[in-house]
Amino acid sequence: MSRPKNSRKVITPPVMEGFRPFGVPVSDLEPVILLYEEYESMRLMDYEGFGQERAATEMNVSRPTFTRIYKSARKAIAKAFVEGKAIFIEGGSIVSDSNWYRCIKCGKLIVSHTKKDHCDCCPEAELKSLHEATQATSDGMTDCCICIHCGAKTKHKPGEPCHLTNCSRCGKPMMREGSYHHRLHLQKKA
Repeated sequence: MSRPKNSRKVITPPVMEGFRPFGVPVSDLEPVILLYEEYESMRLMDYEGFGQERAATEMNVSRPTFTRIYKSARKAIAKAFVEGKAIFIEGGSIVSDSNWYRCIKCGKLIVSHTKKDHCDCCPEAELKSLHEATQATSDGMTDCCICIHCGAKTKHKPGEPCHLTNCSRCGKPMMREGSYHHRLHLQKKA
C-alpha cells in the first residue's frame, strides 16, 4: 500500500486559467491538464530561477519529489505544444496560505488572506473559489472521470489526475466530471 501524497505548497495561483493554440478550432481542442503544483514548479525554476533544492523547500516537498513534479510539468507543456492542445491549469494536491478567487464577470484573479464574497471591480458579480475547488478535487469529492469525446465514465482514483487515465472506448485522455474545465467544455459545446 502506498503512503498518502503530501500536499504541495503553492504561494499564488496563475493569473490565467490556461492557454490555447492559434490555428486550431476550439471545437477540435483537446486539453492537457497542468496541475497547480506543476505550474508552481515551473514558476520557481524557470521564472524565479531557483535551484531544485530551494524550489523543493519552497513547495515543502523533497528534492526527488520536486524533480518528478517539474518533469511532469515540462512533459505536459511539451505535449500541448507538439500536439496543438489547450493547456488547462487546475487541480492537484496543494495547500496555500491564502484564498484564491476568480470573478465570474470580469475574470480578475483575487488572492486574499480573508474570505471574500464579491469582486472589487464588479461588486454584484459572483466569485468562483479556486482554492476550495482544488481542495475538493484533491480530496476526491467528485467520483467520476469522463471522456469529453465519447461520454464514457470511470470511477475516479483519488490522488491520480484524470488526464493520466485514457478512455477505454476511444483512448483519449479523461477529465474530471464536474470540474471547472469540464463545465467550460460543456458551455462551449452548447
